[in-house]
Amino acid sequence: MKKTLLQIIILLFLVSCDQKEKTDFETGILWRIESKNEIESFIFGTVHLYPRTEMEFPKNVISKLQSCKVLALERDITNQSEQQKFADFEMPSFLLESYGVIIEEYGDELVSMESELIKNALESNMELSGLESTNEILSILKTVADIKIPENTFIKEQMLTDYQESLNQYKTQSIKKFHKSMTVQMGDEITKTLVDKRNNNWMSDIEYLIEKERTFIAVGMGHLGGENGILNLLSEKGYKLQRVE
Repeated sequence: MKKTLLQIIILLFLVSCDQKEKTDFETGILWRIESKNEIESFIFGTVHLYPRTEMEFPKNVISKLQSCKVLALERDITNQSEQQKFADFEMPSFLLESYGVIIEEYGDELVSMESELIKNALESNMELSGLESTNEILSILKTVADIKIPENTFIKEQMLTDYQESLNQYKTQSIKKFHKSMTVQMGDEITKTLVDKRNNNWMSDIEYLIEKERTFIAVGMGHLGGENGILNLLSEKGYKLQRVE
């Protein structure tokens, strides 16, 4: 009886320790990943377009990028033929309208964070890679186009308010809150298709890259947080993650 009681106490202690050590991925846009082969890589959450007058490119990112051999983006946007295929695609109207409102408001102030990463990567002679092909993302976008959009999505003032809020969440690195905001703005079905499904699709490529070479992964901030966010998926697969301040 005493032996059984001792085993139960030990088991409860181990479960308690495990819960304390589990990382809650609420904040943080730059994370260190240690692969199972003990190779150091990084994952960084981006804002695809941001106004230079309201935000600066995070200063601690470039040194981590330049310590790696590979830059992996959502897709390889340096491939001209693939880019043309993307440009010829008829985008879902809600995405076009959202970007249209932002471009109309900020114009030439807008900067592509991915372009800045690519520029630095090429200067450092890094290899560029994509986590998905153009055909894969276009297939998902076709699916998204058929999903019913929540009411009031196309109100200009609301879209600008949502964008401003996303910039504030980026500045505070609130990745979990940002993922929840996306679900409210776009609806659960679109978020699952456009974000969660792609996260799961990317995992095999991410694992392959980080087990092979020091890799800097850069994806939209919305892909980091949440139960199906990349950080949680990596953690569940046993990878060690550490937030980089």
